[in-house]
Amino acid sequence: MGWEHTARQKKLAPYGEYRPESYRVVVHDTFLHYRLRMAALVLGYSSNIPGFLLTCVEYVIAQHRDFKVFRRVFRKGFQEIQAASEAPVPPNVREPEGERDHRRRAALERFCKWADSTLWEEIRRERG
Repeated sequence: MGWEHTARQKKLAPYGEYRPESYRVVVHDTFLHYRLRMAALVLGYSSNIPGFLLTCVEYVIAQHRDFKVFRRVFRKGFQEIQAASEAPVPPNVREPEGERDHRRRAALERFCKWADSTLWEEIRRERG
């Protein structure tokens, strides 16, 4: 793995680890196929429906009022992960980039445990 590949991975996954995962969405109706393709074109995605759907998800997360607590939790997680990976590395560490990766991974794991319990608690409170 060269420097270019590593830089590309860091650009695609700046906060967590680079582990691509595909999600499959099935649309049965040809009218809906056409509708999604045209909506993607309107937003400039040249009929890239997966990119369009990801943009829609990000928009809903950013704008919908039911995601207020969700946004707060993930904003805090972003800040913690960023602080962990940007903290100064002591000069006696042989691989500073590896140390930053380790810190980022540990901060992400801590955040996931905390966010899981916090968000489930919020879901229970709203539903019950």
